[in-house]
Amino acid sequence: MEVLGRLSENVVAAGPRVITAAHPAAAAAGATAFAQGGNAFDAALAACFMETVALPMKCGLAGDLVALYRRENGNFETLVSVGPGPSALAEGATLERVGPRSVGVPGAPHGYATLHGFARLGLDRLVAPAVRAAEEGIAWTRVALSYLVEAEELLDRVSPRHPYSPGGRRPQPGDVRRLPGLGRLLQKFAALGADLFAGEEGEKLVAELRARGGILSIKDLQARPATIAAPVVVTIREGTRLLATPAPTGGPRLGEVVLRAARTNAPLSAIVHAERNENKARGRQPQDCGTSVVTAADDMGNAVVIVHSNSFPRFGSGVVLESGLVLNNRPGRGFDLTAPPGARNAPAAGRVPETTLHAWALESDRGLFVGATPGGVNQLPWNAQCVTEILAGAEIGAAVTNPRWALDERDEMSVEEGAVIRDETPVRRVPWLSLRSVQQILQVAKDGHRRAAADPRTGALALAVY
Repeated sequence: MEVLGRLSENVVAAGPRVITAAHPAAAAAGATAFAQGGNAFDAALAACFMETVALPMKCGLAGDLVALYRRENGNFETLVSVGPGPSALAEGATLERVGPRSVGVPGAPHGYATLHGFARLGLDRLVAPAVRAAEEGIAWTRVALSYLVEAEELLDRVSPRHPYSPGGRRPQPGDVRRLPGLGRLLQKFAALGADLFAGEEGEKLVAELRARGGILSIKDLQARPATIAAPVVVTIREGTRLLATPAPTGGPRLGEVVLRAARTNAPLSAIVHAERNENKARGRQPQDCGTSVVTAADDMGNAVVIVHSNSFPRFGSGVVLESGLVLNNRPGRGFDLTAPPGARNAPAAGRVPETTLHAWALESDRGLFVGATPGGVNQLPWNAQCVTEILAGAEIGAAVTNPRWALDERDEMSVEEGAVIRDETPVRRVPWLSLRSVQQILQVAKDGHRRAAADPRTGALALAVY
């Protein structure tokens, strides 16, 4: 395990202010916000806006978000900003899993604007690095390109004139991608905040969707879905509590799994399998994979983790506007399209669909840990693996680099080399660090010292700012 130890050291940053993000440019944008006098909320938002340009297939202004945060050493709060079902559903309209009739109300603008209420810097300053990246270009990474390749059939069918393969040519790693339209949209968000899609931009979005057969209306875009609530709290043992984002996120499910693991000798993989079967018996399990994470903490006691998402594994609904904006398919993917009317997660106007998105915090005698990961159906398994390892004494560097196991939608298990599986489920062995976990964890020790770790599997980065 010598290699694992060295790798763990290389993914950890420690300092008075720390930022992690799924793309190096996003972490750099967060560090810039810190350097300009911003707090953890400024840094996290600046990173999110850069991910809008660097990872537009995973997150952005037409997606949604959940967050777990505390302000100046206060109590933790949660923010859930997921758009409700379109009003046309009350008039007999139907959804599809991808395509124009899958598109949902963007929750991200109201969510970002709400979190900005805890920040110090103006939105114009926070979007500036992302605007410049959109105008001057950002290089395609191997991971970002893989999402494009996997979505080509969907994009060709739904958005044949999308700007991510200009001239019909597939880009190569290192090619520069310019999306000035996204930069202009970020500037409009800086001016309009939660009202970004309430006027002209919303009218253009609806017109484009209606021309393709979509059901979203300008009335739907008046929704302001962000809600602030207390976290779900689970006492693991005396002096140790797990906090998580509440329903309709996957946070309560994480609490149940971790508590079962702490109180029984059953293998974690068996507990997750059992939980998934129980959830399926109550209705189809939501699938959210087009997701990214940022975290930040500062020396004023602020800490925040944001999980923002376009929903479907890559490029959301497949509907991509000329600007490069990717529209989410939260209702098409999050609702159970086969459920009878009145069922808990059946499509309904104004109802918020269930989502696997969630974030967690762990309070123990070792201090505070805060984290999240993207991964769709594997958000719960990967978060559960990290939390249980921390409970067993693992350092955060090891927690984000240890060999992982994952489950696909058919419940088939993939296991990285080196991972120990104690149950007898058939598994498919894959190379270490080959799964798409992007776990990011903050740690605030009892003495106030701050550390952060970022999963190296797909290029996430942790930075300290002094």
